[in-house]
Amino acid sequence: MNCWTFLSVIRRKMVKKNHHGGSKTLGKLFQFYLPTKTHRIYSCLHCRAQLASHDELISKSFQGSQGRAYLFNSVVNVNTSAAEERVLLTGLHEVADIYCDCCKTLLGWKYEHAFESSQKYKEGKFIIELVHMIKDNGWDDENIDESEYLKK
Repeated sequence: MNCWTFLSVIRRKMVKKNHHGGSKTLGKLFQFYLPTKTHRIYSCLHCRAQLASHDELISKSFQGSQGRAYLFNSVVNVNTSAAEERVLLTGLHEVADIYCDCCKTLLGWKYEHAFESSQKYKEGKFIIELVHMIKDNGWDDENIDESEYLKK
């Protein structure tokens, strides 16, 4: 069973007090939190919003525009831009940039369409660059001593 089935949604209201003593709801921020039984979580380095479970990691062998990147089956707390065609290291792809839902940092991209048959496995998958991720919750002590960043 997919761990995303057990996602819980936390709703926080942003409220602004006015000079009449009342309040006005400015909007709602919905943030997904992975289940508490989920260990080894990747989070946004800039705001610590949870992004993905280690269980959703497909590959650590990808290259982003700012260095190493990981390929994930699914992620949370991200928004996507409109898809566009780009020539990447592995050929022509249609991709959409992904941004952290909370701090709006550009994290990587989502593969919408692969034009070469050997690259079809990437469709619907997500790339997050290591420069924007931090390991949270349940990692071995050896990784914590080295650095919070994903340098290996």
